[in-house]
Amino acid sequence: MQSPQSSCGSNGGDDDGNSGDFCRELTPCRLPSPIKVSSRNPQSDEQVVDVDHSQLGLPHLHDSLIQEIVLRLPVKWVFRFKAVSPNWLSRISEPSFSQLYVSRKINFRILYRYVYVSHFRQILERLDPESPDVYPSENFSVLFLSTHQEHLQRRKLFKILATSKGLLLSCLVAPLTYYMCDPVTTQWVTLPKPPDGGLNLHPFFIGEGLIAFANQDNMVTSYKVVRVEWHPVESVYLNFEVFSSETRKWGCYRLSFPQPFKLFKRGGPFVFNGVMHWFAYGHRIVAFDPYNFEECRLIDLPNYRDIESENQYDGSYRLCEECQGMLRYFEAAPDITEDFCFSMWIMRDYKKGEWNLVHRATHDEIWSDDPQISSYLFHVHFIPLAYHPFNLDIVYLRCEERSCIVAYNIKTKRLEVSCNSVGIDENLSWRVVIPFVLPMWPTPLPKRVRRGVKRSRSSNASSTC
Repeated sequence: MQSPQSSCGSNGGDDDGNSGDFCRELTPCRLPSPIKVSSRNPQSDEQVVDVDHSQLGLPHLHDSLIQEIVLRLPVKWVFRFKAVSPNWLSRISEPSFSQLYVSRKINFRILYRYVYVSHFRQILERLDPESPDVYPSENFSVLFLSTHQEHLQRRKLFKILATSKGLLLSCLVAPLTYYMCDPVTTQWVTLPKPPDGGLNLHPFFIGEGLIAFANQDNMVTSYKVVRVEWHPVESVYLNFEVFSSETRKWGCYRLSFPQPFKLFKRGGPFVFNGVMHWFAYGHRIVAFDPYNFEECRLIDLPNYRDIESENQYDGSYRLCEECQGMLRYFEAAPDITEDFCFSMWIMRDYKKGEWNLVHRATHDEIWSDDPQISSYLFHVHFIPLAYHPFNLDIVYLRCEERSCIVAYNIKTKRLEVSCNSVGIDENLSWRVVIPFVLPMWPTPLPKRVRRGVKRSRSSNASSTC
């Protein structure tokens, strides 16, 4: 069988999402004649061929061996092999195959949000999993999609905002333009421009987030993009703008809360159980469910530190994220004179807002094989960055004095240097990075639903646009 040559390129996008279908662009394998070409599969747009292995001089291979071979191929080749036979088409199309394929090729990085390039397409090119320049090895690292030279040249500034179910939400900072894409297929669309004005004359929106929903076959059926208006003073009201992929329209909503609060100006939201959360001053987080406004409320964080220290450090020394179905809150001591260097809580009861303290470590208990860290454990500061998505024991931190990234093991209390070079930004924190598992399987962008979509609203939410 002749080695397949990929025909896929970078697909431009438009407002209607007509950026090309990944599967349709793949060229079927060239096989020696005679071949019997079957009719099109009624469940697929692909044309399949029935191959007689005896005519090709190929031995009969066991199905498990064929699967093992296909699992080792690049994803573009895998999709082209769906055209070999109905059997291969059926096997590769099974959701269990995609899950197995992804589990074999897990590639985790901490992704730096800011990218300096000339066009959005360049971001997709640099996210190519087969690019040796971006992914030189399977070792952990902070992933920068632009160079220091590009940063100095002040090219267009893009920002990676959020990921969900394999989709990536980004924006061009000026003029503000939002993009939704699938990094594997490079399919992308430009979202409609958000409404101007809103309730205030000059609103300032921050903290964009993304929630995608998938069906039982792990196919994304819809997504919503949410951004929240920032107020310089405390308020009991909060304005949201929500974009729905089902209607391809933005909606404006105002919600009321029982107590006044003020959001942090920097840093995006985290998602837990399909609900978005933003940090607020006063050791609190604001919860907003774009599908059910009844779930919008204030939740208290573990009240371990005083309010003054929170304001002084602007929340840099803490991290709250979902990890393997659990909401975890981690704190590093901003002052080296504090008794506990690291502390972690897990949400015990989300509805009641109750936390359980599950870990604490003093400076005496922490250790490292790295002499430059072990010798200065009482003199260094650590900034939380991200949890490891597949290892509950690992938290990644930036060591300020050593300018390196370390992995902290909660069980052993050991610090291990993960990478020495911080890169472009020497002030890395959870605000400017996101945990990023490189998608290895296509996530087609959901198509617009032409009929009306019913949406539920709670009594405390009012539409403003």
